Formats: sequence, C-alpha cells, structure tokens
Amino acid sequence: MDEEVTFLQKIKATVDTLGADKVNISGEDLHGEDLSKFELSKANLSRVNLHKANLTGINLAEATLEWTNMEEATLTDANLSKAKLYSANLRHATLENCNLSEAYLGKVNLRGANLKNADLSKVKLHYADLRGANLEGVKMKGIDLRWSRYNHETVWPTENFNPSLAGAILYERE
Repeated sequence: MDEEVTFLQKIKATVDTLGADKVNISGEDLHGEDLSKFELSKANLSRVNLHKANLTGINLAEATLEWTNMEEATLTDANLSKAKLYSANLRHATLENCNLSEAYLGKVNLRGANLKNADLSKVKLHYADLRGANLEGVKMKGIDLRWSRYNHETVWPTENFNPSLAGAILYERE
C-alpha cells in the first residue's frame, strides 16, 4: 500500500527540483504545521495561514509574506532578511534570535510578540503595531519606526531608548 504524500513533502520536492524562488504556496492553510528548517528563500507565501506553525530555523530570506497569518507561530532562529511582510499577523509570535535585517514590516501586527535578541537592522516598521512586544536585546541600527504604535508594555532594547524620538507613537488604547 502506497503512503499518501503530504503537502509539505510536495513543497520540499518542488523546492529541490526548481529552487525555492519558483515556489508559490500563496493562500494555503498550513495551520499548526512543522516547517522547521525549510528552505523557502524568495518563495511566495502571501496570504498563507501559518497560525501556530513551527517555523524554527526556516529560511525565508527575500520571501513574500504579505497578509500572511503567523499568529502564535514559532520563528526562533529563522532567517527573514529582506523579506516582505506587509500587513502580516505576527501577534504573540516567537521571533527570538530571528534575522529580520532589511525586511519590510509595514502595517505588521507584532502585538505581544517576543523578538528577544532579533536582528532588526534597517527594518522598516511603518504603521506596525508593537504594543506589548518584547524587543529586549534587539539590534536596531538603522531601523525605521515612523508611525509604528507602542504602549507602556512594549519592552525596548535599552531602558533609556525613546521610541517617540524615532517617530513611533505612544498608543495606549485597546
């Protein structure tokens, strides 16, 4: 009896055959799936449901993740450098030690996300929601915080860092 091939096995086989930059899994439901250590650099993952997915160590460098739902996903040690995450939902996601350098995170929901020790160098966070996010130990050189929102629960890399001087807006309302 033949074993049924899973969708994740099909993704891996397609990446191995064509390269990750040719993969388009936009609109798929991968809720709770384990994509740890997958190679998906330059792939299109727009509007993919990755709610509670395990994305530990995944390579999503230069990938397109616009309107993607990664709420409560685990992205520890993931590579999202130069990725496009416009309007992505990363609420309560774990992004510890994640490389997001030079990524575009415009209108991203990072409420309650854990970004401890992540690399946010040269990241654009225009209109992002950082309320309750943990940015402890984050590398922020060249970050663009204009119009992003934060509150008293947001933890910044250093005690004396003033986000309003970088263009962020204190927003305490729910």
